[in-house]
Amino acid sequence: MKRSVFLFWLYSNLTILCIPIVITMVVLFQSQHLLSSEVTRSNEALLNQVKQSFDNQFKDIKRMGLQLSLDPKVTKFINQTDFSTPEVKLDTLELITSLRSYGASNGDITDLYMYMKTEQIGVSTSAMNEADLLFQLFHGDSEMTMAQWQEAVNKTYFGNFVKFGNSDMVYLQSLPIQNMNDAKATLVVLLNMERLKAAIANIQLAQSGSVLIIDSNNQLLTAAGETSHLSDIDYGRLTSTEGSFQQKWEQGEVTVSYVSSMENAWKYVAIVPSKVYSAKVGQLRDWIYAGLFLCIFVGGPMSIWLTKRHYMPIRRMVDMISPKVKSNLAGIGNEFSLLQSFMTENAAFQDSANRTIRLQQDVLRSHFLARLLKGRVESGSALAQSMASFELRFATNKFAILLFHIGDYADLFKGSGPGDAESRLQYVYYIVTNITEELIGRKHSVYSTEVEGMVAFLVNIQGDDEVTAKQELIEVAHEAQTIIQGKFYIQLTIGISDIHPSVTGIPHGFEEALEALEYKFVIGPSQIIPYERIKRPKNELYYPLDTERKLINHIKTGQYEEAMDAVSELIVTNVSDGTLSLQLGKLLMFELIGTILKAIEHFQQGPNELAVEKTVLIKQLTQCESFAEIEDEIYKFLKIVCDYVDSKKKSHNTNLKDQVLTYIDEHLADMELSLTSLSLKFEVNAPYLSSFIKEQSGETFIDYVNKQRVRLAKKLMTDTDDTINDITQKVGFTNSNTFIRVFKRYEGITPGQFRKGE
Repeated sequence: MKRSVFLFWLYSNLTILCIPIVITMVVLFQSQHLLSSEVTRSNEALLNQVKQSFDNQFKDIKRMGLQLSLDPKVTKFINQTDFSTPEVKLDTLELITSLRSYGASNGDITDLYMYMKTEQIGVSTSAMNEADLLFQLFHGDSEMTMAQWQEAVNKTYFGNFVKFGNSDMVYLQSLPIQNMNDAKATLVVLLNMERLKAAIANIQLAQSGSVLIIDSNNQLLTAAGETSHLSDIDYGRLTSTEGSFQQKWEQGEVTVSYVSSMENAWKYVAIVPSKVYSAKVGQLRDWIYAGLFLCIFVGGPMSIWLTKRHYMPIRRMVDMISPKVKSNLAGIGNEFSLLQSFMTENAAFQDSANRTIRLQQDVLRSHFLARLLKGRVESGSALAQSMASFELRFATNKFAILLFHIGDYADLFKGSGPGDAESRLQYVYYIVTNITEELIGRKHSVYSTEVEGMVAFLVNIQGDDEVTAKQELIEVAHEAQTIIQGKFYIQLTIGISDIHPSVTGIPHGFEEALEALEYKFVIGPSQIIPYERIKRPKNELYYPLDTERKLINHIKTGQYEEAMDAVSELIVTNVSDGTLSLQLGKLLMFELIGTILKAIEHFQQGPNELAVEKTVLIKQLTQCESFAEIEDEIYKFLKIVCDYVDSKKKSHNTNLKDQVLTYIDEHLADMELSLTSLSLKFEVNAPYLSSFIKEQSGETFIDYVNKQRVRLAKKLMTDTDDTINDITQKVGFTNSNTFIRVFKRYEGITPGQFRKGE
């Protein structure tokens, strides 16, 4: 055979070696453009960070100004008419102390004072002074005149940042804010320009170029870095909210990038000489040439050597193939085709054998389980060997049996044609078995089989508490019955045995489950019947006060399902021993209807509400002749009462539900969204609001908010190119790790996998 694979690999490796060579050449020609774009984007990103930092500082100053404006001491001082009284002087001292605390709380300001326009006096953090002295103290060193200062502070301001002279920057707010058009005073906050300039100077852009801040009229406020030719910049091109452009400067070409602040209409501008990234291009070119040299003079010999080394295992595998296969080498194109043909035939044979063995093993194990349940198996070491061969491993020596009798399931195949009855029954067995095994398997080991047209589950109980285990089996049976009957329309009656302490007790458990299941003829189909209920003797009517109280509470709150479950539990408990007479059964039903009528008396209703329904109920009860008929009438009337209560509740809760859920959906991006904030917003007790959201949406507050945030995140990942970090913030998560964990919990995959469509 020719060494076709070796030559193919050699050509492939050499071709792959050429790819980085071509790519490096393309990169060399595109690097300057790409680096220029990256520098621009980097400049804009840094400017946005600077803008956000300063905007946050200015927001803090505005917030401080607003708090100070609403301070009772300030309001009281502004409204004084006579500033010479001792009381006013005491108020002035308190105001000075308050101003001093405000000034000390913010490191971005140097000082602040409040100027009274009519009296022409000012109160600062240290004293109250006349206008001329106040001007000399705070602005005497600036280029501003006294007249210019008085003209400025006598204007009306709505929280504005203004430049005084050539060096001072102040924040101005007219007081009181409740009557801005007739303001009596002006709050003046002096910004710490030295700190502002130092913050700008520390930016990387200022170290390689220039960074400046200009106001809405394109007047320079402050600058850092190279500032000798700032007048050459064409400020007329700074028209949009952000952008960049190239311009010729005296020192060469520069890149001008800018962003606008929404807080004060300022613009943050960065000027970077083109030579900064041109130097990077030259360094990149040197590295590219070095990479080309390594690719050609090192990669070439390495490709030949690695090809030979990787080919040797293939050669050895071909030599190991049987002589029969080797005799056909002349008709094989290459070594891979030969190996693929050999491995495909063997894999197909192995899969077929495994499927046959697995099917036979499942059938044999099912028959063994059926015989084990009926007590028709050998005992001792023979039984242990049989269980080991069928992979039946029991962690404990406690066992219980659940026996499922399958009733009507015609609605499952409604509209699908006649079909094969046997196939349909097997499909029903498959549904019942898989759902129930999954539910029981959460806490216990379980094995299933078909016995006499029923589905039997052998449960190996885990743990030492048998009382808890019995209750868990009943709860699992309820859950399985709810899912199978609710979603697949398969009627089930379930018998549950007691727990037995050894393998030899399994047949007894099966007999108990079968006996419990047979009792469905007394209490009706679609029931869950534990054996301990039917073996408990009954000498009197079982109707405890606690159960009656729970039933009344369920009716009063309109909880039909819970009320119906309580009624059903009472009926099953009273008929579980099979000795309850029809008369005693009717007595039980009249006790139940008496409880319902007792619950109705608590309603705030008119004299005619539910009167007709009560009359019809009494009439129907006197005509019933069986437990099932009486029980059916009880449920009908119970539904009417609970619907009545529910309608009363819905009229009250509908508006609150719409408001709460709408507010949540509109504030998903708010990281502070919580049950406490909602309760404050709608003035509702937090525990009640939690249960209300659970009742109205079917989910807890956390689950509802997280699912809505995941839904919004999926839409953003589908409709936008935002990064995961950006989306994390837009949907209200504090960090991407939390977002990824919550997303995977509800979707089963990570956000990255969702975006890739995996």
